[in-house]
Amino acid sequence: MPNKIEHTAETNESAAGYRVNLWVRRPVCGPRTTVIDRLSSLAASGVLADFSVTTWPEEIVLTGRNRQGELLETIEGFESWAADHGLSLRPPFETRTASLLVGESEDVLTTPMMLAAAYDDDTLVGIYPCTDGTKTWTISEFLDELEAGEEGAPPELAEQSDLPVTERGTS
Repeated sequence: MPNKIEHTAETNESAAGYRVNLWVRRPVCGPRTTVIDRLSSLAASGVLADFSVTTWPEEIVLTGRNRQGELLETIEGFESWAADHGLSLRPPFETRTASLLVGESEDVLTTPMMLAAAYDDDTLVGIYPCTDGTKTWTISEFLDELEAGEEGAPPELAEQSDLPVTERGTS
C-alpha cells in the first residue's frame, strides 16, 4: 500500500530543539533503515529532540483526480523553502508524463527515495538532499555534521559547515 502513511517517533525531552522528519519510499529497507538507525542513535544521545519517519508513494498523480493534496502542499512548501534559500530539490523530485494503457496520459511527480527535513523547534532550517546547482548536499552529510557535534547540542550548522541550513530561529 504505497499511499499509506506511517509515523514513528523517538522523543528526548532534554535535547536541543532540532527534529528531523524523514520521508521514505517503501519498502523501508537497506539505506533507508541505515538512516533511521542513525537518527535513532542521534535521538538517544540527545543530539536530536525528535524524529519521525513517514512513507510516501513513488509517484503522485498531478492531473485529474488527486487524493494526495496534503502531501503535494508539503512538497510545495519544501520546494518554496529551497527556492527562497537559493537551492533546488530537483532532482530528486521529477515531474514527467506517464502514458496510460488506454492512450491517455497523466502528469506525475516522482518522489525521492529519501528526504530529510530538519526543523529547529517549528522552523524549517534544512532539506536534504538539495543542490545549489554546483554542489549537492546529502542526508548522509547532514547526519555526519550532527554526529560530529557535541552531545546534547546540535552544531550551528550554518556557521560550522557548508551545509545549507538557515541560522537558528530564522527562516
